Amino acid sequence: MSEVFSTDSERFTVGEVFAAAVAFTEENIPAMATLLGDTNPIHHAVDPRYGVLIACGGHIAGRVMSIAAASVTTRAPASLGRNWHMRFRAPVFAGDVMQVEWRVISLAPHPRGTLVTFDGTGTVQRGDATILALTASGDAVLLGPDPDAVR
Repeated sequence: MSEVFSTDSERFTVGEVFAAAVAFTEENIPAMATLLGDTNPIHHAVDPRYGVLIACGGHIAGRVMSIAAASVTTRAPASLGRNWHMRFRAPVFAGDVMQVEWRVISLAPHPRGTLVTFDGTGTVQRGDATILALTASGDAVLLGPDPDAVR
C-alpha cells in the first residue's frame, strides 16, 4: 500500500522524507523544560558546572525530538502521535540549529484513519562536522477527513 492518506494539504508515501529545522536558544531551552515539567538544572542553568556532570559542557536542550516531532503535526494537523522513542547520541546546545529528518516507514489502515510509522534523525552542525544528535522512531494516526464520524 504505497499511499493511504491524502487530503488537499497532506500526503504521505512510504519512503518519503520530510525535514524541519529547530533552533535552540538560551531562552527557549529552559522555557520548554519548564513547560514540560523537567526540572533538571542542565536545561535551566547556563552555568557550565552542570554540564560537567554529564561531560558535555554547558546548557543543553532536553526532549528535543519531542519538539521536532511537531513537524509531523505541521505536516498533518489532524494527527494523533501515539508512540515516540528517542535516543540521545550527542548534546544539543543553545545556539544549535537541529536539522530534523523524518522518513515514512509504513502506512496501515487504522480504525480512526491511517497509522503512519516514522524513523527520524536530528543533526547539528558544529564547524565542519555534522553531528548525529538524536535518532527516533514513532507512529501517529492520521485522522480521517471527519474524525467525529469515527467512534
